[in-house]
Amino acid sequence: MKIFTLSVLAFLFSVIGYSQQNCKLIKGNDEFSNAPKLSTGFIQLQNVQLNIDANGKEFDLFFVIQNPAANCIGEESEALFVFEGGKQKMQLRNTGGDNCNGFFHIIMKGGAFTPANLNKLATKKVVTISFSDRNDKKTIITLQPSEQDMLMQLSDCIAKEAKTLVAK
Repeated sequence: MKIFTLSVLAFLFSVIGYSQQNCKLIKGNDEFSNAPKLSTGFIQLQNVQLNIDANGKEFDLFFVIQNPAANCIGEESEALFVFEGGKQKMQLRNTGGDNCNGFFHIIMKGGAFTPANLNKLATKKVVTISFSDRNDKKTIITLQPSEQDMLMQLSDCIAKEAKTLVAK
């Protein structure tokens, strides 16, 4: 019985160690406040790039939409995330400035807790993301299973690691 228990514990520790090793974030300092920050670095999701930054106060999901026909982003622009199964959806508004470069920001308050919307991205597979520009033109991306897993893993990783940046 002891051998079985030890085997189970060894397996659990190896799984925990493996998941922590896959959490590779870029550590740096904020350009303006010089406070520590974490970043996922840019990842490609179809014709959209995504970088997630975190500091002790907030998370910034920064999308770069590479669709010249629908890249004028304004304060009315929205991203609609559809999760696996199609019944759960999450609609988030652009919190960045107006631009025609395809820059779409979603800023979420953080700190000692993980925002509910980031927690959804970390625990549920996103099937599609639909971005609307200020002229209501759409860019819709359908994520492949590997992209779904990568988005979940990066969201989970940065959500957990950002807690280390909170001033105590």
